[in-house]
Amino acid sequence: ADVECDMYMDIPRGFQLPAGGNSKDYVLKLRRNLYGAKQASRVWAQYLTKGLIARGFVQSKIDECVNYRGSMILLTYVDDCIIISPDDKDIDDIIQLMKRPCKGTRAFDVTDEGQLSDYLGVKIERKDDGTIHLTQPHLIDQIISDLGLKANTKTKDLPALSSKILNRDTNGYPFREDWHYRLIIGKLNFLEKST
Repeated sequence: ADVECDMYMDIPRGFQLPAGGNSKDYVLKLRRNLYGAKQASRVWAQYLTKGLIARGFVQSKIDECVNYRGSMILLTYVDDCIIISPDDKDIDDIIQLMKRPCKGTRAFDVTDEGQLSDYLGVKIERKDDGTIHLTQPHLIDQIISDLGLKANTKTKDLPALSSKILNRDTNGYPFREDWHYRLIIGKLNFLEKST
């Protein structure tokens, strides 16, 4: 996306200057937004929305990340999009349209990843009966790894009884302090809320 105001940056290392030029005497003027700039995410969202509207999409009034065009739905998370449509040809047509300039907007650099199988860490499986199964195996594996659990760790199928009062085990193993309780609880909460 184009910058909305004048922005300059220091000359990066390795950049070739004219003979005898000192990098402290020069700056680069940015023509496009730089990832990580303070306003980059807002400018990108406006740029994407303008491009989608020019191509016939209507932005949802409830969720700005959802856009509609006929029976097609386009979902966006930053620069990752999912296009859903009952007709595969409509999806192919819109991908080709996104790759071309349209009504004063530039072409988007779009890649078609094919059938959706993984999106933002969520594994997506289509079942034979038409249902869709969503899991987050990467996050689950990360939580297990953070806890230091191994394949030979003994597990129980049932949770502990909530009516049982637990006491300190003075003869047990010392408490492991090399894992971060709050981090793991946060990941478990995210897993529970987002899947």
